[in-house]
Amino acid sequence: MKLSETILIALAVGSLLLWILEVRRTSFAESYWILMVCLAFLFSFQFIRNRRLEREKVVSPTIKPMQADRNRKKKKK
Repeated sequence: MKLSETILIALAVGSLLLWILEVRRTSFAESYWILMVCLAFLFSFQFIRNRRLEREKVVSPTIKPMQADRNRKKKKK
């Protein structure tokens, strides 16, 4: 995991814990925004992680010619 991913997941966990404490102190409606912040951190973590994994995806040498053929067929249509 990259540093940015670690920071985002730590922020998500921290805001979730803060939300749990805040719900116990106040009502759900008053602490709803903290839950949304937690979800925003989680979604941004997942987006950044998936984008990094897509960039790092390595195609095996035997599949590369098949992909090139498939791309040529798509261009012809």
